Amino acid sequence: MEKLIFLFVLVTLPFVVYQDASALTINAVPEKQEFGANDWIKVNVTIQGYNGGQVNWVAHRPDNSTISGVLDQQIRSGKAIHQIIRSANDNEFGPWLINYAYEGSNQTVRVNVMPLDLTVITDKITYYEPDTMNINISSSYYSPYAKFAHSYFLDFYDQNGNNAIGITEIEVKADQPSVTYHFPMLQFAKYNPPGLYNLKIQYFNSVKYVPFILGDINKLIDISVENSATFYSGNQVELDLIFTKLTESSGTIKITDPLGNTTSSQFYPQSVHYVLALNNLPKIIGTYNFEIDYAGIVKTGSFKIVQNSLELPNIKLDIFPNKLNYRPGEIANFEIHVSNVTTNSISTWITSPNGNASPAILLPMDTTEIIIPHKIAQNDSRGTWKLYVNYDGIIKNSSFNVDGSPVDSGEILDPVQYNIPTFVSAINSTTFKSPTGIAIDQDNNIYVVDSGNSKIKKFDDKNNLLLSWGDVGSASGQFKNPSGIFVNENYVYVADSGNSRIIMFNKTGSFVYSWGTYGDNPGMFQIPTAINSDHSGDLVVGDMGRGSIQLFDNKGTYEDKIDSSFADGASFSGIKALAFDSRDNLYTISTDNKILKYSSIGKFLNWYGSTGTDDGRFINPSAIAIDSKDNIYVADTGNHRIQKFDSHGNFLWSWSMQQNGQGGFEQPVGLAIDAADNIYVVDKQENSVQKFALYGGTANILPSWIKNTSIGWAEGVLGKKDFSQAVIYVVNQGIIKTPSMNLDDTMKIPNWLKGNVRQWYSGQIDDNTFWAAIQHLLSIGAMKI
Repeated sequence: MEKLIFLFVLVTLPFVVYQDASALTINAVPEKQEFGANDWIKVNVTIQGYNGGQVNWVAHRPDNSTISGVLDQQIRSGKAIHQIIRSANDNEFGPWLINYAYEGSNQTVRVNVMPLDLTVITDKITYYEPDTMNINISSSYYSPYAKFAHSYFLDFYDQNGNNAIGITEIEVKADQPSVTYHFPMLQFAKYNPPGLYNLKIQYFNSVKYVPFILGDINKLIDISVENSATFYSGNQVELDLIFTKLTESSGTIKITDPLGNTTSSQFYPQSVHYVLALNNLPKIIGTYNFEIDYAGIVKTGSFKIVQNSLELPNIKLDIFPNKLNYRPGEIANFEIHVSNVTTNSISTWITSPNGNASPAILLPMDTTEIIIPHKIAQNDSRGTWKLYVNYDGIIKNSSFNVDGSPVDSGEILDPVQYNIPTFVSAINSTTFKSPTGIAIDQDNNIYVVDSGNSKIKKFDDKNNLLLSWGDVGSASGQFKNPSGIFVNENYVYVADSGNSRIIMFNKTGSFVYSWGTYGDNPGMFQIPTAINSDHSGDLVVGDMGRGSIQLFDNKGTYEDKIDSSFADGASFSGIKALAFDSRDNLYTISTDNKILKYSSIGKFLNWYGSTGTDDGRFINPSAIAIDSKDNIYVADTGNHRIQKFDSHGNFLWSWSMQQNGQGGFEQPVGLAIDAADNIYVVDKQENSVQKFALYGGTANILPSWIKNTSIGWAEGVLGKKDFSQAVIYVVNQGIIKTPSMNLDDTMKIPNWLKGNVRQWYSGQIDDNTFWAAIQHLLSIGAMKI
């Protein structure tokens, strides 16, 4: 019996020990299997049978080194979140093994830390002084919120490893997978000689070097030569010379007269734009050839001298493109203006960047103004093109640039962008006197510059007056002809035009600070009229009396400026209004009736419009605003309308009293758009502020490009695909009902239809009649698109 009991104990004892061991287990589960390059490693650790004391851990890193520690205070009731604090600076990318040990029990977990990929690409290798280096930086780790994002640090070194002169380290936020920094070479070339350099980009401990060459600008001189006219009477001839850079004090011009005699003389340019007057030409009738030699660059041309002025066409010919830079697929519109009609036709042709000329097209011209459209093909080469016109022997040209991503047809056919805004409400204040500027804060409170009363008036989103402050004068908080206004989270900034200063208030109207006085030095103003802010909080001030746009921090400390320049279309004598889009591109209205577009670092990108009453042109525009889709709205004051453009500067529609009845305008001078895409329009003459909803209504207008494209096809300057696209838009809007269509190479459009298009364009056929005819042609198969 005793033996049996002994055996029972021997058998059961191991069973009891096994139960105790199984009760003590470690369960370690990582928060995720793959951690980002900059993430802490987090592991949820649970110990069954925890009796207190330390839990030891050892982490084996990808480089075979180890780190270790204990879990003691942080482990409660056998549970803890173990965090290994690390960052991308440790370069420990790859597999990690972490072992946990407690009272003889162990568990190992495996996690992977994703690598920190850093890619740097520049747009070319050799740069010159006028160039901008476009630096594209991509990485596998970023934060979409700028204030939390880490930074790329950019430094420049010469070939000996020394820091480039005059260039400080540049910090660029990594707030998206790929960012492009535009580095102007002007400052770099000012202090550093031509040669080989290195761009260093550091992100955490990852470093990339990109070599580049600073070229010698003296070897990149170019000259543009334009005749002020083609024919001359007498011996007064002027040549317009534009230099990329002045490197020599003088140049040589050689002139060969109609008899073959050659004379040479020196000229002495004083600026990059220089008018060379040829005053002592021989009085010989015929064609003269000239050759200009400057800094080794040679340009040639010719002009003709006629017997007397009666042989000259008594006209002035001008060409006005609707903007400077176009994308492939866009239509460039050129307004042709002549001082008087001397013949009933005009010829036009295009030259490509490599000098190839298209066949000339003859167009009817029985008025002093016509629009010549030119469709830029999807595969047209990038670069500078020229449109030429010949009217009664007078030949002129206008340059335009092609660059950027091609246009998707869906952009043109989207009807939402052609919506006419819907009237919502009006601020029924009978006390306004010549109001000008308007701004909206994040709570949808409305601030109006009641300029004639020298006051700022604040309304809630129900148009109720909340408060009013200010009076006429030059003391703190007083105004003389205030105009522009901007509101951020904390402050209200007012352009006090008559006192040449900016005044800063809190949102209850209490004076905080003012800066500026009359003058031309940095931080001084003449007639400040517009103020706004980019997304970083820096303030930008436009001045009608200065050829520069000034940048300040949010406390009014001067930081930088954007100057008027000789770049094509980038010159201005004053700025009337400004706004930023979602990418911090800056749009300004210049005093010469143009919209100028700059990048977030102040690089000139494009200009839109010119003086006139046609679509996309302005008379005394006064305000600009940008909606959530980056569409642009301009208060075209002199034309009593608001014009809308897409983000590339293409005209979409105009909106005026004649179209709308209620909600029309006499003198629109102020625009603001709230977060819900409602637009507020200040009318100075009507002393009113009206609110309209930009989206949500019905696309109830036929875009002007439909008729313009149709007549362009009829006159032979646009193709049948362009006309088909216009018809497709009309079909999509239900104006025409027809079987489904495909835009392909099987299009069938009878040429005789061009006559109907001309009648429709001139008003001899109304819209309904014309589109009914198109529908009939489609239904019987006489027309296919």
